[in-house]
Amino acid sequence: MQGTINELAREYEVCRKTITRLWKEVQKQRKNNNTTINLNNKRVGRQAPKKIQFDEEKFKSIKFELKDTQHSVAKQMEVSQSMVCGWKKDKVIRKHTNAIKPTLNDNNKLHRLGFALSKLQYDEQNDSFKFKLHTNIIHIDEKHFYLTRESQTYYLAPGEVEPHRKCQPKRFIPQIMFMCAVANPNFFNK
Repeated sequence: MQGTINELAREYEVCRKTITRLWKEVQKQRKNNNTTINLNNKRVGRQAPKKIQFDEEKFKSIKFELKDTQHSVAKQMEVSQSMVCGWKKDKVIRKHTNAIKPTLNDNNKLHRLGFALSKLQYDEQNDSFKFKLHTNIIHIDEKHFYLTRESQTYYLAPGEVEPHRKCQPKRFIPQIMFMCAVANPNFFNK
């Protein structure tokens, strides 16, 4: 069977030495009367870490407030941040952004509509409505630093119910604020 080693090397696209080494290993195991031939790779080196299985029950038991960043999810699940990133990539968990919804009653809605309509002015020439000029109006506004965020991001497992956060009304979340006045510059009235 001359040329068999060369044929096998071409067929399996490996070098001639690899076929020779494997053939010698088979002969050695036959000599030891082994009934099964084992040609597994015996190389020892760096191996990939074992993938940590996602524990859905443990994940669902974590409070929503502690699932707002990958770092906090990793800390609660006692895994690395790259593992959480992998779970997100594999769609085991998903990112969800949650905004607080205002709970307005009918009286609040009617008041808001009246305020918006009071800013309109009827133009008889064009038979249309226009916004009133705001040249002599100073707008006073509050700038807020909320104690909680209006929009909150959470990481959720598949099938996990999205949190429903609400506040009456949503603009009055506990906060620290300062006043600000804004007006149109008026250069002609002195």
